[in-house]
Amino acid sequence: MSQPKSQLETFRAWAGKDSDISYYLSSHHIDICAWMLQDKAYPTRVVASAATGIATSEPYNCVPQTEDTITLLVDWQSYNSPKHKGTGVYTASWTAPLGAGIHSAQHFHYMAEKGDIHVDQAHRGYDVTADGTGITWYNPFYMKYTPSETGHFDGQRGYGYISIEKFIDGARLVNAGGAKPGDFDKQGFPTIRNTVLTTAILNAGRISLDEKRAVFIEKKGDEWTLV
Repeated sequence: MSQPKSQLETFRAWAGKDSDISYYLSSHHIDICAWMLQDKAYPTRVVASAATGIATSEPYNCVPQTEDTITLLVDWQSYNSPKHKGTGVYTASWTAPLGAGIHSAQHFHYMAEKGDIHVDQAHRGYDVTADGTGITWYNPFYMKYTPSETGHFDGQRGYGYISIEKFIDGARLVNAGGAKPGDFDKQGFPTIRNTVLTTAILNAGRISLDEKRAVFIEKKGDEWTLV
């Protein structure tokens, strides 16, 4: 997954300081993969590699430790068969060329034992060509930012708004005593419990880059440990 280098103008205040491109973009596809494999396989080792030089140069001038592109190589082990192992490659970049016609180049390929999945989220069926700018593939916004025909807020049907709405509804239900936080773990929400493995993989990638080594992931009871 990649985004144009103009993003560095927007994220310069925190890029390379508080987070990196892997945390920012690879979190999406790693989370999808971990969700798909939750009862089938688990990660055992992470090795990270990075490209540098663009984010730290003119005109972006991000802090010296800012990577341009980060790739995580993750080993997956089957729960049911010691012979079955998998490999996941997750690449994220915020230095893609300008004028590519897309904002987020999102591509996902999952090849399993008896089939595979190809997802092209970069081209969603909206091809627009204009003199001077060439062809552009538009992606839907997180929500509708324009008002309704009566001038009122009209963004409540966008998937970005719905995500926030569901979180608020859940928090209100817990505060009212109608549910416990753990109840939402079973409903597919991105709770801390449901995303801890995604975070472990991303953190292992950061450690791998910083310490220039492979990082192993071990499960002890209900806890994941990086070694």
